[in-house]
Amino acid sequence: MCVSAALRTPAGAAFLGAASESTTILAGVLSIIQPDLYNVGMAGLSRLWADPSLVPTPVVLREVLTLWSTPFNGVSVISNRSTPLHRDCNSRKEWMDLLVALGMYNQGNLTVPGVGMEFVYNPGTVVGILGRVLQHGAECDGERACLAFYMRDKVHERLGLRVPTYHGI
Repeated sequence: MCVSAALRTPAGAAFLGAASESTTILAGVLSIIQPDLYNVGMAGLSRLWADPSLVPTPVVLREVLTLWSTPFNGVSVISNRSTPLHRDCNSRKEWMDLLVALGMYNQGNLTVPGVGMEFVYNPGTVVGILGRVLQHGAECDGERACLAFYMRDKVHERLGLRVPTYHGI
């Protein structure tokens, strides 16, 4: 468990600072659609703040935590490429990921073949998806970025957090 190299730079800190209002709103979305996952994510942040020695770079962690405004413990940035059909295999099947579409384009789509659906996926769209269960992919023409917010099971295990589970999934 460590702070991403990209976040250890001035550009990474600037990105987190600029995105803090938006990621706080996304935290609110998670608190509504999956409150147990939101609560355990916030407990993880509290645990890291209380004991930054849990990671190899505690000073850097403390700096990043002052800017990190989401219960998710990971975010990936996908820029200017289509995302082939895939599943996200590093979290639990019961956990929602949030996908945020950004950019300057029209006619984006998010395909979820397992449920036989395609969704409009234009800039400003936020999708909550069980990324491990549902195969999904996105396409668009134009300048595009996707922010994929997720939880890593191994982070929760390392922090000794109760893992939310849901029956029927």
